[in-house]
Amino acid sequence: MKRLRMLCGLAFLLGTSVLAQPQGQPPNSPPYGTPPTFPEEKRQTPGQMPPDQNAPAQRLSNHEAAEQIQQGLESEPGLRDSNIAVHVDKKSLVLTGTIQNGDQHDQALRIARSYAGDRQVVDKLKMKQS
Repeated sequence: MKRLRMLCGLAFLLGTSVLAQPQGQPPNSPPYGTPPTFPEEKRQTPGQMPPDQNAPAQRLSNHEAAEQIQQGLESEPGLRDSNIAVHVDKKSLVLTGTIQNGDQHDQALRIARSYAGDRQVVDKLKMKQS
């Protein structure tokens, strides 16, 4: 009787393990596809050109550059008590006005350079006398 129970239990375990295997899957593989650790080389579809890595940056118009710089200056908390004007033409970007300290000077130049593109940044900012 003990042998019969053991034999039935063994047959039951074997049957459930066979039935538990997903169909069409090799044993010990997950039921879902996992991406490889190192993806294979990306292949382009025919007719698709790769992105141009050396394309020139988009140049903002004079008006767009002046607007972006002015917004950047106004949104910078460290420049709240400054009075800075921006004039932009094809070749240069001129900052004029008054600032309180060297930190404000550096912040204003950093913002201007970030939108200047290939224009020369001309610094005509003056430090307020205390």
